[in-house]
Amino acid sequence: PSTLVFMSIDLHIHSVNSDGTFSVEEIVNLSKELQLEAISITDHEYLTEVPSDNDIKIIKGIEVGADWKELKSKNPFAGIHLLVYFLDRNTSLNARLEEIRNKKKERNYIILESLKKSGIDIEKSELDLVKTKVPGRPHIAQIMVEKQYVSNVSEAFTKFLRNGIIPNIDTHQLDIEEIIQLSKESKSLIFLAHPHTLMSSESYKKNQNWITSEFFDYLKQIKIMGLSGLEVHYPGYNSSVKAQLIEICESLDLLISGGSDFHGENKPSNLLGIGYENNPIKVPLNLLSRMEEAYAKL
Repeated sequence: PSTLVFMSIDLHIHSVNSDGTFSVEEIVNLSKELQLEAISITDHEYLTEVPSDNDIKIIKGIEVGADWKELKSKNPFAGIHLLVYFLDRNTSLNARLEEIRNKKKERNYIILESLKKSGIDIEKSELDLVKTKVPGRPHIAQIMVEKQYVSNVSEAFTKFLRNGIIPNIDTHQLDIEEIIQLSKESKSLIFLAHPHTLMSSESYKKNQNWITSEFFDYLKQIKIMGLSGLEVHYPGYNSSVKAQLIEICESLDLLISGGSDFHGENKPSNLLGIGYENNPIKVPLNLLSRMEEAYAKL
């Protein structure tokens, strides 16, 4: 096992079923090698079935983008993603995910048309060939790299694909209140993923001071809608950011979670169970215990 064992759980992982490059089996095997005690594969808009394993706890989860018109009207560069945990297959939210995936496919084609205006020519058939359950912007970015329009995925997003550049990029997303309501009906916990993206801007950097009174007000509003918790432990968050987020969670009575947001080769510096090597994160197992207690009361 690696000497870099800093995390005991990792509740934010992507597989080949969305925009990761590792199979479910590879993720489970690597997690056990890293001696993680629990994981959640949270593919975008797709509930990945992970076989139960005696050596590691598996939490069912998804990540889903949400449309929050108030946020978008104030800041077109912002994004809001929710992590939904303990989601079962036979639930109202899971039933709606297929509809979102189909709308996302249509949205992808709109992006391809938009890119043609910038001289980037990618056919629908090229995107349809990608082996995944949920094609999205990262797959378009990868094709742009392969066709040498950009040098890497990061450049594709910065110049062409991020929020605020292409209009109507979130047409496939459900309204945030509807997602939270469906999650509650489905007896699931709802967490805000990588909370800094609420405060993204044109020139934004993760290490800028984004925990402002406006950010706090946004969280209060989502808490009223039914938010369960916040992803506090996330790659790139320093100890000051984490301390501020923990304080906010305590004041708003929100649960705390964390994960690597692992995508395999699509984010090569972001390691499963670790995050960034120069700033490794540790997500304590007791956070999952609190989540399980809250879930048991639903």
